[in-house]
Amino acid sequence: MKLTGLKVGAFLSLLLAPCIFLPANAQWSGGYPYPAQYPNQNPNRDISQFRWSGVVDGTTLVYIKGRQVRVESRSGLPVQHQRYEFTDPLPRAAVEVSLVVLEGRGRVRLVQNPRSNNDFTAAVRIDDNSGGRDVYSFELRWSDRNRRDETGGWTGPQSRNVDTVVWRGRVDGESIIRFRSDESWNDTVNGLGVSNARYNFGAPLPSNPVSVNLTNTAGRGEIVIIEQPSQSNEYTVSVRVRDRRGGSGNYAFTLAWEKQHYRDVDHGRWIPEPGNRVRGLRWTGRVDGRDLIFIRGNRLWTEHREGQPIRDEDYRFYQPLPNANRVVTVRKVEGRGSVRVIEQPSRNNNYTATILIEDGDGGADRYEIEVEW
Repeated sequence: MKLTGLKVGAFLSLLLAPCIFLPANAQWSGGYPYPAQYPNQNPNRDISQFRWSGVVDGTTLVYIKGRQVRVESRSGLPVQHQRYEFTDPLPRAAVEVSLVVLEGRGRVRLVQNPRSNNDFTAAVRIDDNSGGRDVYSFELRWSDRNRRDETGGWTGPQSRNVDTVVWRGRVDGESIIRFRSDESWNDTVNGLGVSNARYNFGAPLPSNPVSVNLTNTAGRGEIVIIEQPSQSNEYTVSVRVRDRRGGSGNYAFTLAWEKQHYRDVDHGRWIPEPGNRVRGLRWTGRVDGRDLIFIRGNRLWTEHREGQPIRDEDYRFYQPLPNANRVVTVRKVEGRGSVRVIEQPSRNNNYTATILIEDGDGGADRYEIEVEW
């Protein structure tokens, strides 16, 4: 393979870089094997990013979950000289990820967005079929709803879609501050540790995996999240504070996470012009059989008809359904069966739309739908 210009420099720099070699059946890895594992936790960042680079020969799949990366080589040689970094973990939420290809002669595409049925894992496929190997690099970008709402405005502790806990105290040396449910405690690593600690929960941390972000930090030393909530740690968040100066210093920070089952009704922030269609709501759930979804104003309820009841149901309103004659349409994002509108809102039904989901293949399947009006 011939390399010229900038590609020679990039290729040589990767060859000289520390090698992190992952065979086809590699286990999940947690980033660079040195302390820069939690970089750039900047609360003012609008977009979270993941950047990857490596030398590819053949077909390779790169899987991203949280702060972990797994590489699977489908054909050709295993990936060499892999490097990657996160600004934030990929959240355990159904976020929309965008792919930006930075380098590579072959085809690079996003083949999987994070969803509950894939354990919130994104996947990128690289196909290099030109013979030999080449340097590839790409970025994944996503918007963190813990930080910004639909208008793009800053979502601080008073945001409608965010729950928080605020912590303040003095730290001497290094301490680990832990949060679980509505409790906080600390462990001293070195120095005199924590004193005068105060904290205030806006809501308890959920007893299920959520992506927690560090915001509104203040203090002369280092503040980083070193552990996200999971079943293995009984849904505990751990924050490390390092104060390397003599004596103790004042510190403060906020932990923020998306509210559970948040329904974002617009409350009149934006009213569309007559005749313009708007995104109404997004609904997800596991369906086995036949189920009806009813929508009226900013309310949604379901009626089970056949099979097993709906499980793991969740939904989010972007606009309330108006008390007017509107044409409602539904788009199936995910699901093996049929989804259709069987009743349009009118005065006769108190302006209620009805959607039918039919899954007849045996067992339950995950459905995701988007509704417009």
